[in-house]
Amino acid sequence: MSTSTTAGSASLGNALVDIFLAPRALFSALPTHRRWTWIALGLLVLFQMASVYVFFGPMSADWLVEQQLASADIPANQMAQAKATMLQVAPYTAHIGAAMGVVATVLISALVALVLFAGERLLVPSRQSYGQWYAVTIWAQMPMILSAAGLIVLSLLSASPDQPLSVANWASLNELVLGLPIGDAWYAWTEAFSLFFFWTIALIAIAARTAQSVAWPRALLLGSLPYLLSFGIWAIFV
Repeated sequence: MSTSTTAGSASLGNALVDIFLAPRALFSALPTHRRWTWIALGLLVLFQMASVYVFFGPMSADWLVEQQLASADIPANQMAQAKATMLQVAPYTAHIGAAMGVVATVLISALVALVLFAGERLLVPSRQSYGQWYAVTIWAQMPMILSAAGLIVLSLLSASPDQPLSVANWASLNELVLGLPIGDAWYAWTEAFSLFFFWTIALIAIAARTAQSVAWPRALLLGSLPYLLSFGIWAIFV
């Protein structure tokens, strides 16, 4: 995939460090070390699952349901029935969340890779395979391990296991910058937009520039494309 003379990561251990400190070296080595991507995917999944279990596992069912009801648009005459149903499901929230996280990671990565695969053909002269872009997508999400680790730390340091559900999105645009209240039209949008996405965009741009000489504006536009499409379309309906 790489036409750069940058020395590639020498080992998996180096690769796991290089993605944060010297990503060009990692992307130079990827074409000859495809197995590394599956290990990276495994680490992503493990950290995400661990953060879900640490955050939701100790949480009391009553607190969890009250938090969910506070952000739900449920008619008053249906509230009691909804609460009873949610209380039955609450003990399994961590298991459900972990499973959904695994599925979402795999499927969203596949969709992002597809957007990059198509966008490359419009924006830059290189022609990488879908598999190569899937590998780039997985590695570009490695900063989300830091997001998951942050949630684990916040959960372990909390005085009570019953925390606001918004803590799960501690690195979001809303939690770190805007502070919009539940009920605001842009609340869900800004809660879903993690500031770690900017790091991911930069990594995708570096991967594109590693494969072929591409100007930074085009590389950054390519890296931004999945987020411009998903959050742009969502914004239209806010």
